[in-house]
Amino acid sequence: MSVSEATGDEARKTLREELDEVRSDIIRLAALTTEAIAAGTQAFLDGDLVMAESVVEGDDRVDELYHQVDDRLLLILATQSPVAVDLRAVVTMMRINHELERDADLMVNVAKTTRRIYPHELDPKVRGIIDRMGVQSSNQTRLAIDAFADSDPSWAAALSDMDDTMDELTKSLFRHILAWGASDEATVLQAVQVALVARHYERIADHAVTIAERVQFMVTGTHPGTAEDTDLRI
Repeated sequence: MSVSEATGDEARKTLREELDEVRSDIIRLAALTTEAIAAGTQAFLDGDLVMAESVVEGDDRVDELYHQVDDRLLLILATQSPVAVDLRAVVTMMRINHELERDADLMVNVAKTTRRIYPHELDPKVRGIIDRMGVQSSNQTRLAIDAFADSDPSWAAALSDMDDTMDELTKSLFRHILAWGASDEATVLQAVQVALVARHYERIADHAVTIAERVQFMVTGTHPGTAEDTDLRI
């Protein structure tokens, strides 16, 4: 083996090691995000202002880790010149990093909504649907990150199917809210806020689908629904 070949192998190994470390950070970011989903949902259901505030304050940790990952990936692009599979991994990690940070922001919005509608109690059916939406969005996020951690592209289609469940929950909640026929200002305000919360959960579920689709691209070089190899050989 020539000196240049040995140097190239060493550089490539260093790149893979750096990508593995970033992968671990993204998995840690996902854990913080799913914790925010669980805590934010519980705070909203219970009208727990203390827990809601902890979700808002906890977003600083998410933002800090998000920026660390983003900066490190930019540095890898600038100094390592990744190609093909490695370049797809960097691009995918950037996208997943962004999706998770947005998920945490959406749960901050849910936590702030807890304060907006306090001290009004939630309708029992609304509570049940929101509870299921919280569980569904957590499950989809975890599965998407499992797909990323295992480099398993098979979850893309499965998560897309699972997203139908979230869409049905959203429709069910909207139908129930519209049936209220509310006339007083407080009830109208609550209906609007609950509808916005439902949209936040729906977006989180959509992000999980996007993460799984990016994993498919990272591993196979193809996008869902396409068969053409788009491997990046730069």
